[in-house]
Amino acid sequence: MTLPIRSIILTLVLALPAMAQREIARIDFEGASSFGKDELRGVIQSQETPWVVWKWLNAINSDIGSAPQYFDPLVLESDLWSLRRFYDDQGFHAAKVDTGIQFDNGTVFILFRIVEGPRAFIDSICVGGVDDLPVLFRNDIRTGSLIAVGDPLVLSRVEAEFRRLIGLFSNNGYVNVRTILKQAVELPRNHRFVVDFDFDPGQRFQFGEVEVIADSNSLEPVDAAVVRRHLDFRPGDVYSDLRKLESERLLNRLGIFDATRIENEAPAESLGLVRIPVRVTVRTRSFQELAPEIGFNDEDNAFNVLAGVGYSHRNFFGGARNFSTTFRVSVRSVEAARLGRLFSSDIVRDSTLVSKVELTTQLIQPYFFSNQVSLTASLSGILDKQKEYYVPVLRTKMGVTAQTAAHSRLFADWNLEWSDPRSVTTQQDTLLLGSGFERQFNSILTLTLQRDGRNDLFAPTEGSLQSITVEEAGQLSKAFRWLLNTKVPFSQYVKIIVLGQYYFDPGEPRGTIWAVKVRAGASELYGQSPAPVPFYRKFFGGGSGSVRGWKARELGVLSKPGEGGNALLEASVEARLRPFENAGEFLSLDIRKVSFVLFADAGNVWPDRGRMRTTEIALAAGFGLRYDTVAGPIRIDFGLKVYDPQVADRRWISDRRFFPETFAGGVIHLGIGQAF
Repeated sequence: MTLPIRSIILTLVLALPAMAQREIARIDFEGASSFGKDELRGVIQSQETPWVVWKWLNAINSDIGSAPQYFDPLVLESDLWSLRRFYDDQGFHAAKVDTGIQFDNGTVFILFRIVEGPRAFIDSICVGGVDDLPVLFRNDIRTGSLIAVGDPLVLSRVEAEFRRLIGLFSNNGYVNVRTILKQAVELPRNHRFVVDFDFDPGQRFQFGEVEVIADSNSLEPVDAAVVRRHLDFRPGDVYSDLRKLESERLLNRLGIFDATRIENEAPAESLGLVRIPVRVTVRTRSFQELAPEIGFNDEDNAFNVLAGVGYSHRNFFGGARNFSTTFRVSVRSVEAARLGRLFSSDIVRDSTLVSKVELTTQLIQPYFFSNQVSLTASLSGILDKQKEYYVPVLRTKMGVTAQTAAHSRLFADWNLEWSDPRSVTTQQDTLLLGSGFERQFNSILTLTLQRDGRNDLFAPTEGSLQSITVEEAGQLSKAFRWLLNTKVPFSQYVKIIVLGQYYFDPGEPRGTIWAVKVRAGASELYGQSPAPVPFYRKFFGGGSGSVRGWKARELGVLSKPGEGGNALLEASVEARLRPFENAGEFLSLDIRKVSFVLFADAGNVWPDRGRMRTTEIALAAGFGLRYDTVAGPIRIDFGLKVYDPQVADRRWISDRRFFPETFAGGVIHLGIGQAF
């Protein structure tokens, strides 16, 4: 005989004392064909008891590990209601959910039996009250809809579409819009529904006058005109809550405010128009700062330890201009270092040291014709020290950054560069420097168009990033050589780089994210160039963001990979696993922030694109560990050479001895942030 579920629950409640401390050994679902089991487990509160090690750690110290999960009949009843509500929300309005419970040796096995039934679909969508509104507004209603005819009737999506419509009204000046009707009516055939929205838009509002106030905790005075200039609206513009939020973002981006707040005041009617005055309250911070710098970065696909000091003025001569001067020293590797040279004038000739010294002065003009465009000017002196060579570089840079769309930006840079590579040996002819290793003076224009649709900057789980970069040198170099009265050679070349990064959450297995990267580039000389492409503008293979079976700048089919090449092709795929999402802490370490990565990389660098060969594509694979921080995940990767085109024989990993040739040749990479 089958008892009603409420009778079962009542019986269980009465027997609760006898079943105390029964752990949930397993939870399963039967009849769920439309949704994955992991998705359904996310709906309920009952959870399977954790791994025995986590329970043991938790028994020792309640602050570490994870506690056992015990059976609770009241929670079970709540789970049944949650599952029914979930199915109803997803269009399965006739779904039935029951449960079966099995007790065995102090544990409980819970089985949810689900009969999904037919699914409801949307037959038509009606939006009333908009016929007399502007054409562009009506187009936004249609093109951005979250539901469509033929879709399953998912109530949460219907509600999200309603909120979207309300937001469209409020962001187009209709701040007093009223909802006359919101319903989904079933038609007498095949479980199909009509979704009906009807609105009364009311009066359309505009922005009124803007009042700027600095609160009592402000540390520095700021000109009200600077604040008004960086707002995303002007008096007379159509009122929009979204533009208010964007204005706060633009103000906070300047770096001179600790807090900003934009509030509406009572509307006023003028010349038949209803305007909403706005009050902007800001709290300024100290504009000047002198700060030491100690840390590390991933520049040049390598782990660099750095130290430096910087001075910044965030409101230089007013206008929220940012002036800064930074001195920085970074060290990539020191192998068998001759420590006596580290403090000598002959340090640049030490072949055991890879480092960089940089002095940069920079000025950022945040408002350049519009608040979506900023101008950057800088002057840098750089000493780049590799094992075989060192090169001083003097660089002036003028750059423009423009926000072209919601997720798109345009970067334009103009660089003037003087470089003079030198061998680390005292005798220049003892080291034959390769192509591009000669003194040059170049004028370089760079244009980058980027679209960033990722859902997170540090740890994306969905979306994509695409960019294309075009770099040109030579057009202005002749003029500058004449002005400077110098005969230093220059390069004439065009360089193109294409990048695509993609992120997917397949749902199964839960907590797994797939990431894919493709990068390709090529440089070409033109017009009888007096000099080759400068080597520091070439492509380099290997490193933490490249093919991870090789160290930085060690991959290439050239006789000297460290010289780089004029053609690049790379591809990577990662499976990012988070197996401890429901874990606790261990020795004050939040286990939930720990994740693992399995990766495969392919690519190489060639002298030019005409000499690219598929047989010369290097392959690497490996695994990594991540720990999330506020600045992005700390990363450790171990990469193995799967296919090595740089050796004459035994190129495949299967041709080598498992140890020491395979694992002993592996490379460990450290970094912060994901590899891509």
